[in-house]
Amino acid sequence: MNPTIDPEKVPATYARCFLSNCPLSDRCLRHLAGQHLLPNQQMGPAVYPTALNGDQCPMFREIRYIRAAYGFKTLFKDVKLKDSNPLREALYQYLGSITTYYRYQRGERMLTPEQQQWILTLFASKGYTDQLFFEHYVDTYDFD
Repeated sequence: MNPTIDPEKVPATYARCFLSNCPLSDRCLRHLAGQHLLPNQQMGPAVYPTALNGDQCPMFREIRYIRAAYGFKTLFKDVKLKDSNPLREALYQYLGSITTYYRYQRGERMLTPEQQQWILTLFASKGYTDQLFFEHYVDTYDFD
């Protein structure tokens, strides 16, 4: 497998790796991103050679292609009023804060498959199992 990345899709703050002698490079998303730069890209965050310690690297990120979801306003469409606040409170806790909750809810942040499953399981625990879907889905590399 010889995966490629659209350089435009790599977050500007994502550290790229250029260590071709790294034993993990063929499985590392940072190395893959380092092989696909924008034509005029001359600088940006990078993994330093000192990160590599034998065959270990704390900056290693497994290449993972996922089906990401964005936005979850529609999940609350048929929720009963008595369940609305407990569901939101659980999501605030899970996603980290009220502000972060609203970023995910509006589709400003990507939900990983694990996050999607957790949210759907939460709704199912309250008896909501029909017509549960997120607003938008994208197949992408997992840069988190």
